Amino acid sequence: MDPNTLTPPHAVLDATSIITQIAAWAAVGQSAPSRLLGAGQGFVEWAHYPQPDAVDPRSGWRFYYHAHPPAQRLQAEHGHFHIFVPAPAEQFSHLIGVSVSNKGFPIRLFTTNRWVTGEVWQPAAILESYLDRPTLAHAPPRDVANWLEQILILFNTEIKSLIRARDARMEQASPSKLDDHRLRMPSQLPISLIEKLSRCEINL
Repeated sequence: MDPNTLTPPHAVLDATSIITQIAAWAAVGQSAPSRLLGAGQGFVEWAHYPQPDAVDPRSGWRFYYHAHPPAQRLQAEHGHFHIFVPAPAEQFSHLIGVSVSNKGFPIRLFTTNRWVTGEVWQPAAILESYLDRPTLAHAPPRDVANWLEQILILFNTEIKSLIRARDARMEQASPSKLDDHRLRMPSQLPISLIEKLSRCEINL
């Protein structure tokens, strides 16, 4: 679906689909993060899941999940996804981070400074063009990739605003700022699926 044509009824369906998938995973004792673990694996802080990154073979979009130690994350956060789009020379650019709660609900969106992921820095205008056609759903496992793509579509406007805010804060993106370890997240926004769904229903 084109996020630019996401009407309130479609947004309600999208939000409901995201919540339904969380419930389906929970019914079998799983969540989006646990779907990325190998059989019998325990979760290890800082480790990337899956390993190597999950890549959509059609588009080159990719993602991974990991978690920082408790002192370095939100109290309600279990960990977060990093989502990337292709960049020149077969490299990648960070699009958005999605923090999830211990119950597997998305609770925050955030951007990162270049040094955090070693990305190729691309301006907001280019990253926004990728958001107009999210193509992540064929990365394995597909249920997690499709779930993330639905989040990108539902929160398209918020993500674009965060990317613009990132660029505004970084100004000319000088090398000194891009490598400044005091600046990890140039922009961030708490989110709630339930509140988003309620707003969409009000606008029907």
